[in-house]
Amino acid sequence: MKLSPLSLLSFAVVPSFISAATIPDLAARNGTLAKRGGEVNYLAGCFRITIPNPGGYVASYMAWYSNVDNSLNRERPDSLSSEYRDWSNGGSFLKWEGVQQNIYFPDSGVTVQTYIEAGANNRAFTSYAGGVLRTSDWKWFNCYR
Repeated sequence: MKLSPLSLLSFAVVPSFISAATIPDLAARNGTLAKRGGEVNYLAGCFRITIPNPGGYVASYMAWYSNVDNSLNRERPDSLSSEYRDWSNGGSFLKWEGVQQNIYFPDSGVTVQTYIEAGANNRAFTSYAGGVLRTSDWKWFNCYR
């Protein structure tokens, strides 16, 4: 798998909605976050820097890890989605909440559909926020803020 040079700045720097989706076998749909382990997806708004150009821009991505522990160890994702920008809003981050997004992973050919509930960004940390459906095997991932 090849990853493009992408600078993922600390998520704390980027004021956007970020959520982790846990493996469906660990929690029922709309369930609470049960335990660690298994695969995980991160919806992220990032600031992309292309070296040697001094400027950058914002973009949205989804990162997939086959094991959540690898993401907690700050390792590279096993798969990174294509880059997405909301051109109806001046090229800013994608709107995840209340809008279904179809996200494509070019290295695997997999597409996922996001179903993040409106207002999810205003919920308490670790609260249920919606879900993501992987269309290749119809696997559902619960999403939490």
